[in-house]
Amino acid sequence: MSSTFITMSYHRHSAYLRLFTLACGLLSTTSALGDKLAEAPKQVTNTHTEWRCDTASDGSWACAERSVPGQAYAKPPHRTSKRTASVAPKDEPRVKVPRNLDWVDEAALSDEQKQGLSIGCCGAYVEPPRSYPDAELHPDRAPLRASATSTEAQDEVATMKGDVQISQGFRQVRSDVAVLDQKTRSASLEGNVQFREPGLLMLGKDAHFNLDSGAIAINEATWVFHESGARGTARTLTRAEDDIFYIDNTTYTTCEPDNNTWSLATSRIEINPESGMATARHVRINVKDVPIIYLPWIRFPVDDRRASGLLFPAFGLSDENGFDFAQPIYLNLAPNYDATITPRYLQERGEMFELEMRHLSAVTETTFGGAWLGNDKGGNDSDEDGNINPATQERPFQGENRWLANIDHHGGFGSRLNTLVDYTKVSDEDYFQDIGNASLQASSETHLKQQAALSYRLDHWNFGIEGTEYQTIIKNADRQYQQVPKVNANGEYRVQTGSQDILFSLKNQYTVFDHVNDSFVTGSRFRSEYAASLDKQWLWGYFRPTLKLKHLSYALDDPIQLGGDDSPSTTVPVAILDTGLFFERSTALFNDHIQTLEPRLYYVNAKEEDQNDNPVFDTDDLTFSYQQLFRDERFSGGDRISDAQQVTAAVTSRLIDNSTGIERMRVSLGQVFYLDDRKVALNKTQSNNDLLNDNSDIAAEYAAYLSKYWRFQSDILYNKDSELVNKGSLNLRYRGQDRGLFNASYRYTREDPRFIDSREFNADIEQADISTYLPLNNSWSLIGRWNQDVTNSRELEVFAGIEYNSCCWSGAVIFRHWLDRNDNILIPEEELQYDDGIFFQIQLRGLAGTGKGIDSILTDGIYGYEAQ
Repeated sequence: MSSTFITMSYHRHSAYLRLFTLACGLLSTTSALGDKLAEAPKQVTNTHTEWRCDTASDGSWACAERSVPGQAYAKPPHRTSKRTASVAPKDEPRVKVPRNLDWVDEAALSDEQKQGLSIGCCGAYVEPPRSYPDAELHPDRAPLRASATSTEAQDEVATMKGDVQISQGFRQVRSDVAVLDQKTRSASLEGNVQFREPGLLMLGKDAHFNLDSGAIAINEATWVFHESGARGTARTLTRAEDDIFYIDNTTYTTCEPDNNTWSLATSRIEINPESGMATARHVRINVKDVPIIYLPWIRFPVDDRRASGLLFPAFGLSDENGFDFAQPIYLNLAPNYDATITPRYLQERGEMFELEMRHLSAVTETTFGGAWLGNDKGGNDSDEDGNINPATQERPFQGENRWLANIDHHGGFGSRLNTLVDYTKVSDEDYFQDIGNASLQASSETHLKQQAALSYRLDHWNFGIEGTEYQTIIKNADRQYQQVPKVNANGEYRVQTGSQDILFSLKNQYTVFDHVNDSFVTGSRFRSEYAASLDKQWLWGYFRPTLKLKHLSYALDDPIQLGGDDSPSTTVPVAILDTGLFFERSTALFNDHIQTLEPRLYYVNAKEEDQNDNPVFDTDDLTFSYQQLFRDERFSGGDRISDAQQVTAAVTSRLIDNSTGIERMRVSLGQVFYLDDRKVALNKTQSNNDLLNDNSDIAAEYAAYLSKYWRFQSDILYNKDSELVNKGSLNLRYRGQDRGLFNASYRYTREDPRFIDSREFNADIEQADISTYLPLNNSWSLIGRWNQDVTNSRELEVFAGIEYNSCCWSGAVIFRHWLDRNDNILIPEEELQYDDGIFFQIQLRGLAGTGKGIDSILTDGIYGYEAQ
């Protein structure tokens, strides 16, 4: 089959003029050749005249008769069209024929393309490569290339027929017939129309194309945006001069071809590729072609950019609150800040309102959150029946306003000056237990931090000032001290003298402590800690002696005891020696592995000083563990300076993969030997039995990298004298490539028995926890957790559910059974009440999604789970 091939310059008027000139010239040559063969020989002349046309400055034709060399041929009849034919060059650009809208099944994707697939997606829309010349140029800066089986020209109209291929830069068009009109500067395409640009494919029955502006209108269109996976059909699809798409009587979905699980049907959609936003009017959202929602107007993103609009609602059902419905409304106020407004309805409590605003700049990140529930109905939980006010017959918090306020700010990224605000406050202690969060990022802890800090960093010094307060949201617990202000000045220096490295550490802290309860002692505290260390390291070991001077002084409003000192002061010199050896050998236990043996000695000598006049502002005993073997303080906070005359002996052995350097296994064992009794305690009434022991519990840790996906960790504290395990834990973790998670853990802590009303109760902490996120296949996953209080033989939390993911939608449902916390109940055997709930989450990908209800449950309950 022969074809016609034409190349045009990037100047649009002259480009299409040359197309017609060439077509007409070819037609004239073909006609004259036929006449010459039919007629008798005539006198040959050296010149003849013919009409030549060019474009004027205003874009119109400028034609004149000119004398040209060569023979004159007879002019073809005005209404007779002639065909021209020539062989197309081998490098002629071809518009790739779309197969199922360029959909490629997962098995045919490259490894890199598979990485970009959404969970549950079985393929992707993939653009065919554009390898022809000028494929990356904008059409305004590229020559036009066209070919067809045949071309006809008549006046200012050229008709190309049969496998019409047109390309100009990255724009490609294909059709059965193309009619190019120079006068109207337009092209009409008919039959199997295909229009391609980067990220876009449009198919249709026929189309009209403006040669100057690039505007196009396609009838009976089918279209797809490759990046977002959005596709649809339309009676008419128009791309205007401003590159905005107007789609009439259309359907829209992000489902894979031949799958219309959900679709959006509307009379008109406007899509702006520059902003990534789509606006639709008179919208029906269909599920399996069944209308479920009508919206007069909706705006949503067609790519991963943010857009204002309705997010899908969050649903829940529980015993205490009844039906729980939250409708998030997202407002994309600017590229660097947005807001989410969430009206929420709780059947047994009433209507409430949540607001979250986020702001991001080059150096700061800030989130503001808040919630308001006016005139609480009191809930419907049976465990509160005994707390009904006998006079008013009202439940706790009934008729009260309940609220939450939250600020989370980090500033100074990449600069020396840094700012921090971490502030959360609620109206009452039971807010999170009763109401929780539908869409806020505020966390629910037993003590809500309210902190603001400013710091400045130099090469060797770091200066900071902050104010910190805590809101206690557990009953029967004292409020914590306010720390306003706390000032820090910490410096570090490393001095090299020959082969010696000497490290200097200078820590200074001044804090003012206040309390809402006037009966608590208040005042200020200054603590400093200066240290000098000699850091000697070799391939076979290290030797690190340290000298410290710790100082602690107070200015108290009142002494803590009658006749005591209101300005106590303590200074303690501390000597530390930390040294260890490294041995290693190749082992035949595993192929190509190295086994290490690392003995370590840690000696601490700190004089005992009387600190009975020191208050306890922010200090507690540290929980003993393997890491505590190598610390010179046994207290958290700054109100005590430990006394010590002790040495720690420990050993660690590792199994290291020689080829990758990965630590496959580690086991550590150690014990503290007390050379003298310890006397410094938090208070005089504290039991000092542990301070009189000759040695500590034996502490051990074990960690194993069982495979690429499995990890095992364990720690234990064993008392040799009592032959009892005082503390231990076992953790088995699995994290698979398919997002699969499995966690099994057990922990035990021995505690002294509790005595309430002359009755003894077991206070040991013994818990077991199993959780999993188990993908059954590419789409379906099982979700579950079982958290058991072994000490009191009761469940703390149990939930189970299922999650489904596909290219176009995802959904999850969880059934949850959990123990209500009640801080008023002190007797462990007291019967506590449970709450039961059902939680749903649905997301139509590319349109909207639900709130954070299930994501919060899974993040808190399944170790390693990350919301998508």
